[in-house]
Amino acid sequence: MNNTNNFNINNISNLSAGLRNIHISSSDHHIDSQGNFISNNQYQQQQQQQQQQQQELIPEETSELREFFNNPTPAEGFSLITHRSAPNGFKIAIILSELNYNYRTIHLDFNKNDHRLPQFLQLNPNGRVPALIDHTHTNSNDNISLWESGSIIIYLVNKKCKEDNNICPQIWSNNLIEQSQILSWLFFQTSGHAPMIGQALHFRYFHSINLPSAIDRYTDEVRRVYGVLEMALSERRETLIMELDSENAESYSSGLTPLSQSRYFDSPVWLVGDRCTIADLCFVPWNYVVDRIGIDLKAEFPEVYKWTKRMMRRPAVIRALTEA
Repeated sequence: MNNTNNFNINNISNLSAGLRNIHISSSDHHIDSQGNFISNNQYQQQQQQQQQQQQELIPEETSELREFFNNPTPAEGFSLITHRSAPNGFKIAIILSELNYNYRTIHLDFNKNDHRLPQFLQLNPNGRVPALIDHTHTNSNDNISLWESGSIIIYLVNKKCKEDNNICPQIWSNNLIEQSQILSWLFFQTSGHAPMIGQALHFRYFHSINLPSAIDRYTDEVRRVYGVLEMALSERRETLIMELDSENAESYSSGLTPLSQSRYFDSPVWLVGDRCTIADLCFVPWNYVVDRIGIDLKAEFPEVYKWTKRMMRRPAVIRALTEA
């Protein structure tokens, strides 16, 4: 008996599911899950429906940042997007607090790929933290987005200056020479201080292979950077003592009396001028974590230690470090 004449097209359903997507005729037809011929348009509609059903079964990823983007844009203040352990985020929080700006903190989750969200990349094309959104800009209906911590800090102090009728905040200056000196330290911090500590932390704790040479290289560079700060602060200390303790200046200069015996030895000194500025404050969060790479500021860099300790007692710094 010739079984060919009794062939039923529905028997095709016994074929492997992987073969159902193969085009079997010039009319561009497919075979559905029941073994029936369907047109290409019908097939595409079925595929779209299946994809939609699968997406509905997958729970949507949630995070602080995604919720922020899904909600209406705030109408006032600033939104600081950072990570819970990012010193550069705390750096911006400190400046916002020092300037008495209202801000909300939104924490980005790298494990959920928040840094790759299109909405975040529109704010910061580099996909890193911090990023800041200014909802207070009055000259435009659009919010102002800022990225790179140094740029954000410069924006904030200049904004405050303009808001206060060109009266600059204490942590900034309207003097061109002082501005250039402050910015030199700010750029030194963002380019030479923070990245070196970050690399030292990475190779010590997160790199897949133990590389002592890399750990030593970056830790030594961090020590060199702190040596620059220690020298600058020590020179400021000596100048202060010579000015305020003039009756003993000759004794100090000749080496008969150590500077440590001066009653002004623990008086505050700053990198620029006679007050704390953004040149000083930008170092605080990274100084706070440097012990994790084996550097003891108190023992190795005493002036840096006193300087950092004094800044960490400032109310705005305390508020930023505890609330950000």
